[in-house]
Amino acid sequence: MANLKKLEPVAFVLLFIALYYALVVLAPHSALYDFPTAETLAGLATVVVAVALIVLRCLSKRRWHFERLIYAGLLAAMPFIYLAAALKRGSSFDIAIELVGVPVFVGLAVFGYYKSFLALGLGLAAHGLGWDLWHHGSTSYIASWYPCACLLVDLALAFLVVTQVKCTSGAQQSASRDGYAAAELGR
Repeated sequence: MANLKKLEPVAFVLLFIALYYALVVLAPHSALYDFPTAETLAGLATVVVAVALIVLRCLSKRRWHFERLIYAGLLAAMPFIYLAAALKRGSSFDIAIELVGVPVFVGLAVFGYYKSFLALGLGLAAHGLGWDLWHHGSTSYIASWYPCACLLVDLALAFLVVTQVKCTSGAQQSASRDGYAAAELGR
């Protein structure tokens, strides 16, 4: 995994290509001006997230806590997009199905935030390959372009996380050693 760090710039480029394709090619132009829909808000929020990740990465000192928080927050928010669409245009069965995804992805986000950066990447990939693919063409309450767009962005984000896994494990070990040393000094 050490060589994956070299692929981080490629992962950022892929993320912005996926965002461009999702929001300019897949989404109808009318969707970009339809702010009250959950799908459009999610797309715009993801652009903000991607820019925030670039800004954090360009800082002289790496802010792992904030990066981890952004990835976890994004993963936790993902099932709520489908839930909001189901609440607006779906049946009670659709809402029940979407409620199943909430604890799964929120749980992965919490676990990833506190225990495993890799779990955040796997959770993002699982959302794309599991949840988005399952919704593609099978639901009437979500915009037809959204599952495919979300799948592309999820996979790009997952790849970006995987390129950083080795770095974060080193940062975590260093932080835990520093915390242990500080605790020892405090005695």
